[in-house]
Amino acid sequence: MKTGAGFWMVLMLSLLVACASEPRPMAMFADKPDSKKPGLVIKIGPEKNGLSEVQITGSQLESAVVLGEARREGEGWRITLLKMEWFNNWENGWTQASFLLDGTASVSSASTGWTLAVGKAPLLDSVESASIRYFDTFLRDDKGLAEFTHRWERIQAVATDLSLRLGASASTLDPRNLKRRLFPEIFGYETPPAPGHARVLAQGHTWDSDYSKEHFSDPLRILRDSGSLLRDFKESSGLWFLALKWKEVWGGEITLQREL
Repeated sequence: MKTGAGFWMVLMLSLLVACASEPRPMAMFADKPDSKKPGLVIKIGPEKNGLSEVQITGSQLESAVVLGEARREGEGWRITLLKMEWFNNWENGWTQASFLLDGTASVSSASTGWTLAVGKAPLLDSVESASIRYFDTFLRDDKGLAEFTHRWERIQAVATDLSLRLGASASTLDPRNLKRRLFPEIFGYETPPAPGHARVLAQGHTWDSDYSKEHFSDPLRILRDSGSLLRDFKESSGLWFLALKWKEVWGGEITLQREL
């Protein structure tokens, strides 16, 4: 019992030290409570050599963390967006990836409070590194980067296809509707399929290839009917929503309130 008590005491002390060592943000902002969109949270760290580290989370970023640096500009800050970190667990593993960003934004004081204005919206194209775990298999370095990059390219292609077909409503798809749109054979059709529709068996599922022809562009039909897109979705579902909503996150001005 003494050994157990000692272990928990050491653990608690370690946690307290870790919390105490985490630098307190110099400033923190969040969407106003009456905002129609779920809130972004912007943390600006202590200044060092004229620059402060920036961390942006929340809103429609899913589990992503956007990182950058800020320089004081009057009462506000000029922000350079440099990187996005992504991590998600799935049933049999996890995915971690880093994206390089090139964007700018500013946080400034206004008569109504504070605003986040995007100067140059960042593109989410350049994958810097990635690691993937499948059960007890780990893909790291070049293999992890290649595997994740191919997956991200497929996800982006589907997001672009959906946006062209559905317009602005594509970015508002909720999880249930997106799953049914992509894989009605598994999650349910919005409209019952025609009797005798063409079928393809792949990866343990029977795919409605007539549905693929009607709702997907040529290259994506093969990926859907092979089961590749379903695997991408199961292992990285949050990335699909991020791809669909990325532009919306960085569109227009966001009204903020200062927390610190």
